[in-house]
Order: sequence, then structure tokens, then C-alpha cells
Amino acid sequence: MTLKFRLIERKNPQKKDEPAKWFAVPVYNGQVDIDFLAREIAKRSSLTVGDIKNVIENFFDILPTFMLLGFTIKIDGLGTFRISFSSEGAETEDTKVTPDKMRSIRILFRPDADLRARILQEMEYERVTEGEVTVDPDDENDEEIEDGPVVQ
Repeated sequence: MTLKFRLIERKNPQKKDEPAKWFAVPVYNGQVDIDFLAREIAKRSSLTVGDIKNVIENFFDILPTFMLLGFTIKIDGLGTFRISFSSEGAETEDTKVTPDKMRSIRILFRPDADLRARILQEMEYERVTEGEVTVDPDDENDEEIEDGPVVQ
């Protein structure tokens, strides 16, 4: 599978006297939502789109519950989700580190080794020019793709 990229020029803000360098950044084809995924999965199984959406939505509903109970969530073939945080340092072990000292609370995802290997094995790169770049998923002004991704 081909991952498209474009080049952007960036200066190092810490080394303003040095010339700018060119960096590759991914170009996305749009965004795939649960409805599209459910339709694609339904084509491969005896389940209905509604059945699949129900399972996915319930998964997303229950995931935070077990993470907040202190569990890591391992989904074979996908990866592992967990909560992480840091705290302000204390002078001694006996000094109280209270919840108000917690910071940098994050939800971490570590992809499954087989998923990561498959993506890396199948990935190819193709440079596109500015005129070919049509959708930026982080740009709220871009229109969403209604029927899922365009596969060429």
C-alpha cells in the first residue's frame, strides 16, 4: 500500500541562523468512521452493520471503565491501551504525594507487534505535489468524505 507524502520547509526554532530543511509529512486521503468500518466488516461476515456498530460502540463505552480501574487493555492483533501519568517530585518518601500533584495524564496506545510489522512490511511511499494534496484530516475546513476512503 502506498502512503503519500509531501515536503514542507521548516526552520529549527533553536537554531535560527541555520538554513531551513525540507521534511516529509504524510498526506491523508480522508477519514474513515465507524459507519464505514461496520459496512466493510459486514461484507466479510454474517453480522449486520448494526451488530458490528453495537459491538464497537460498547467496546468504546467499556474501555475507559477498565482503564480507570487500573487495567491495561490488550486487544490481540490491535494493541494495548493504558493510562499513564507523572507527578511532582517529593523531597522524601514520607512526603505526601497527593492527587493534586499528578500531571501529564495520558492515554497510551502501543500497537500489536504483528500489526506494526504488517504495516511496515506493506508500506510504500509516493511523493505528491501541493496541487495533488486535497484533504488534511486536521483541517476543520476540509469536507469529510461521505462514503469512506477513495482507493485508487
